[in-house]
Amino acid sequence: MQTSIYKAGSVALLASVYLSACGGGGAGDLASGGNSSTGPAAATVAAAQTDAPAPLTAEAEAAKLRWPWKKSTTSTTTTTSTSTAPSTSTTTTTTTTTSPTTTSTTSTAPASTTPTSTTPVAVGDPSAGLVDYGKALRPFSPLAKPAKGQRVEDPDFPGTKIVRITDVVKDFKANVAIPAYPTTQAWNCDESRFILYVTSAQSGGQSGWAMFDGKTYAFIKFLPINPPDIEQFYWSHTDPTKLVYIDNRESSGTIIMRMMQINVETGAQTVLYDFAPLIKAQGWPTTGPVRAGYPFYPGGDLELWGLGAGGIPNVSGQLGLNVFGFNLNTGKLTRYNGIALAQARGSTPFPLKSGKGWAWPDWANHTTVVFDLNGNIVRTVQFDAIEHLDSAVNAKGEDLLVGTQYDGPSGSGNLMVANLTTGQVSTLVGMSTGDGYPRTGTLIGAGAWKVPGWVAMGVTGSPYGSTANNDSNSAPVTNPQTYIDQEVWVANVNTGAKFRVAHHRSTSYYANAPVNNYWAQTNVTLSPSGTRILVQSDWGNANPKAPVVDPNAPVDTYVIELPAYKPN
Repeated sequence: MQTSIYKAGSVALLASVYLSACGGGGAGDLASGGNSSTGPAAATVAAAQTDAPAPLTAEAEAAKLRWPWKKSTTSTTTTTSTSTAPSTSTTTTTTTTTSPTTTSTTSTAPASTTPTSTTPVAVGDPSAGLVDYGKALRPFSPLAKPAKGQRVEDPDFPGTKIVRITDVVKDFKANVAIPAYPTTQAWNCDESRFILYVTSAQSGGQSGWAMFDGKTYAFIKFLPINPPDIEQFYWSHTDPTKLVYIDNRESSGTIIMRMMQINVETGAQTVLYDFAPLIKAQGWPTTGPVRAGYPFYPGGDLELWGLGAGGIPNVSGQLGLNVFGFNLNTGKLTRYNGIALAQARGSTPFPLKSGKGWAWPDWANHTTVVFDLNGNIVRTVQFDAIEHLDSAVNAKGEDLLVGTQYDGPSGSGNLMVANLTTGQVSTLVGMSTGDGYPRTGTLIGAGAWKVPGWVAMGVTGSPYGSTANNDSNSAPVTNPQTYIDQEVWVANVNTGAKFRVAHHRSTSYYANAPVNNYWAQTNVTLSPSGTRILVQSDWGNANPKAPVVDPNAPVDTYVIELPAYKPN
């Protein structure tokens, strides 16, 4: 919801009302594995997964009002089952659960769908081979939209390779294929797989969560998962086949609220935890889903969660949740002391990546409140956790929030860092560092968990580039150049090092387009080693002298390969 035309009090007022469909809208496309708009999905799903999820209509409608450019996602396609796989999986926790269900899937994947490599990714310095261009304007040269699979060098950032990995119209008869959100860990732990979200399917097209080979970038299959939001799926940090999500659907009038584990290679699904008894024991309604709020990665390795149980009236125009912390290893529920139980989806406390507690975006005061593992408040940080941001840890293991601030309590910047362990807030790119008022459409990703402290930033800003004083152009120019606008950066929050690495060339976000503003934003998603970045683009800036701002342009995903990336 970032917009630099609103200054100071205006931004603060709007932010307190709006938030956080930034991450996704309701129940996604409600697709359970490659749904076709005209019939059953290509992938088959076991009986426990066949009921179509209940659309969160109130939330979706509220999101449309707050973000008119954000596509409502309330389709109710039903997936049928033909699976005959035996039920042989076992749960992986000591919590009593319902019997796990094993599923098998079919797809158009190649004959071999095993990971191309289970060898740990070599972790080095993501900045190796990069050039620090400082604040100097970079040329913004023409670059035709690459063919699918074509690897091109960014003409303005030598050494950076860009690979277009989808042709969404041809491949899926759809209009959008994107990394779900920068906070989402799209890549698995050994970078042999990653997941994109495909949506806006045409008649006969497919949509859902599509898995790709992390080495060749080839599409493998759609996954039969149904999380509460498009970005709420979570890879294990130790098992490259393990993906976890909370099942979100209605079956015969009952809301299913089970945490599921799927083996993405075999399709086997296991119930890790059934929240229904826990929610009933609290005396809370079970007529709404259990889900995360803002889609941050859980604490530790899928251990500590920040969740909420629905079925209560909307709060601040969003889906209302009774919020709680949850430890998957122990089954313990933690209530947060000092805040209201009922929260809006966007103000649901989220886990610290270290697993040492939770943080809560205090909308009213534009600050972030930190809780310990007992749910007690330990500090308040002067950072407004209402904009696009990600959780992270630095080299010391301290918890951070890294993101954008528009007239925040500690200043304004495209890239600011709040240390939730010490309470300190610093600016890497912003007004206090001479970079001007933050550009619009800035997103931050901190998924490079193998190299703590490295983050990526993608900025839409102006498709016309930047001016000599590092502001944004407002009209086409004969010699386009950029600083921040239209650029992808990587930065090290430990050292303050910053590197501009590519032009993403996406324009639709700039247009505030009803369809593509949300889908074409820069969801920069780092690989665990920090050497590759997934980002979507409508490629409207093939010729920066004459940008094509088309609200209906197809949105494809690209991989930005940094010089440090060495294929194996």
